[in-house]
Amino acid sequence: MRVAIFTETYHPFISGVVTHIETLKKGLEACGHKVLIVTLDPKSSRHYVRDGVLYCPAIPLKRIYGYGLANPLNLERLRYVKLFGPDIIHIHTEFSMGIFGMFAARRLGLPTVYTLHTMYDDYMFYLAPHRPFQKLMKPGAHLYFRYVASRATEVIGPSPKVVEYLRRCGVRRHINIIPNTVDLRDFLPENVPEDQVEQARRRLGICPGDTTLLFVGRLGKEKSLDVLIQDFAGQFRGKAGYRLILIGDGPERENLGQLVHSLGVQEQVRLLGKIDHSLLPPYYQACDLFATASLSEMNSISMLEAMAGGLYVLQRLDVHNKDQILPGVNGDFFEDAAGFARLVQEQAALSPRQRLARRQSVSKYSRRYGPREFTHSVLSVYDRAILEHPRSR
Repeated sequence: MRVAIFTETYHPFISGVVTHIETLKKGLEACGHKVLIVTLDPKSSRHYVRDGVLYCPAIPLKRIYGYGLANPLNLERLRYVKLFGPDIIHIHTEFSMGIFGMFAARRLGLPTVYTLHTMYDDYMFYLAPHRPFQKLMKPGAHLYFRYVASRATEVIGPSPKVVEYLRRCGVRRHINIIPNTVDLRDFLPENVPEDQVEQARRRLGICPGDTTLLFVGRLGKEKSLDVLIQDFAGQFRGKAGYRLILIGDGPERENLGQLVHSLGVQEQVRLLGKIDHSLLPPYYQACDLFATASLSEMNSISMLEAMAGGLYVLQRLDVHNKDQILPGVNGDFFEDAAGFARLVQEQAALSPRQRLARRQSVSKYSRRYGPREFTHSVLSVYDRAILEHPRSR
């Protein structure tokens, strides 16, 4: 099978969606299928193909870090896709590349699979900073997402939260739920050299017996990192042995740095900035807990990586996105600062032996669903889409 995948961003940009697509690409190729990624390069003025990726020129969007906007009906780009000769088109975005993917599918007479990755109601502030305008935009946005879902032959979402969101948008069709996964081998404790973990501990200033929380991801307003920092500061400011580490970059980095200083926790809370994905495993291993206050997630890939590394997860309760956590096994939920503090203190009270046992248990639990199962699930959707498409009848 030849699969053309359309996405607004791909390497060298790093995000959960990029990691998801890379995992899918590798899985499909391991099964003998051919893959073409079609994406944007805001720094380029021409189309070019490199390592199985068609990069397309785009205008950079300054308000949305790392993204661009391209002509969605480009005929030169269509020639590249036609030359590849896909059997199916898989779009992972609703915007310029997604529109182009639907255009290419229509012109080439191909079935389309659409994966929704994002709770866009939580991102309206990027387009309309003022809340009244966000409320005005939501009905139009819901109408648009309903249109995209209705044009696809099959729809995929990584969690039941996608179903809930698309139902709010007016979509009544079947949604295939396929949880995210990544190749976790590099994050497993036995595969991370201890000397690299020690180097990470030294860089972070972690001492034996400390309790260190970690967040890895985009530093955007939608991640509610201000809530996480405020909860941490309110409960642990000035208390020795408690640390919070944030890894990632994004438009909120400066504001978060100012918040850390205003709360007087600059000795306990560190913003490390962007770290290359290949260098992350020792940082996961150096910490004890993965913490997130975000209510915009659907199925967090950085959380999967953390759990593979054995980090017990503290997740702010989101009733529509609970599937990644089995309380008491690989993590737990908190609803307020007091609940957050209780879970952190539970970790701090564990003996070294108990901490090791918890880490091993979490890592073992994370291995239940891997890239092979994920790829086969997506292939089943592809097969069904091809059979459903009028061209196959």
